[in-house]
Amino acid sequence: MWAWSRRRFLQGALLVGGVAATGGCGGLGFGDTLERIREAGVVRLGIAGERPYAYAEDEQLLGATAAVHRAVFQRIGEIDVEGVVSPFGELIEGLNGGSFDAVAAGMFVTAARCDLVAFSDPVYCAPTGFLVARGNPQGLRNFDSVAQAGARLVVLGGTVEREYARAAGVGADRIVPVGSQEDGLDAVADGRADVFALTSLSLRSLLEQARQEPPPPGAAQPPAVEQVELVEPFTPVIDGVPQLGCGAAAFRAPDDDLREAFNRELAALQEEGALLELLAPYGFTRAELPPPDVTTEQLCEVGGVTGAELDPLPR
Repeated sequence: MWAWSRRRFLQGALLVGGVAATGGCGGLGFGDTLERIREAGVVRLGIAGERPYAYAEDEQLLGATAAVHRAVFQRIGEIDVEGVVSPFGELIEGLNGGSFDAVAAGMFVTAARCDLVAFSDPVYCAPTGFLVARGNPQGLRNFDSVAQAGARLVVLGGTVEREYARAAGVGADRIVPVGSQEDGLDAVADGRADVFALTSLSLRSLLEQARQEPPPPGAAQPPAVEQVELVEPFTPVIDGVPQLGCGAAAFRAPDDDLREAFNRELAALQEEGALLELLAPYGFTRAELPPPDVTTEQLCEVGGVTGAELDPLPR
């Protein structure tokens, strides 16, 4: 496993919002990105630090999408991966600004995003999950039920769950963005919110991690993880259309060679059955593998929520 040095991590984090000086500049492509990373032997990946997708732990880059990118780029040319942490809602801006070469976060393909970046073939598909107070006192099962109950909804800043909620009629004043998964868990456990919406995979990973952490000394109440529960995962429906959430790698639009090379090796991993082996340690199952008849082109066309009043950069 490639070790992520503290020096490299800190240098990468400082790149956000700027263009790497060594990359050259050829429109938004910054020259031949594939050739450059082959020569350097390193590809810079934008990540949001979200489990189970791509995050740092013990100075290592871990997570399901990180593992897939590591395997793909090793096959492309024995290229190491370097993580650059960015707030989720700023990943596309950082990509197009040259702060990194690709986005390896848990980012869904949407019509709005397809106007800004070029996505790889789908890597996984994941339903939506709700984290609610134990016993689910308001009976929250989907975004329609949140709207009907007037419930207070927490979302991770910049993700698609906010757009699903708004499309279902949840008032903007009932939606609170937070900066991390842990903030969402605490908000529901403390009663400051009624439900935390995120992919079911993310919420499962969050609870698994929380259960491993010892309670603080002298805690006056049970740990947050004991005060919440997950509801059954579901697929949001907007205007009668199910919104299949599928994540993929994102590249700058001019970087066709890089995206095509990534797709070739991703397809090879799928054919060999290695894709699930890479994803499984992070809680993915065969059910989360992308259906063979779902393409990025279809996801870009369906797109889900794309209205001007909605955030153009959801998960």
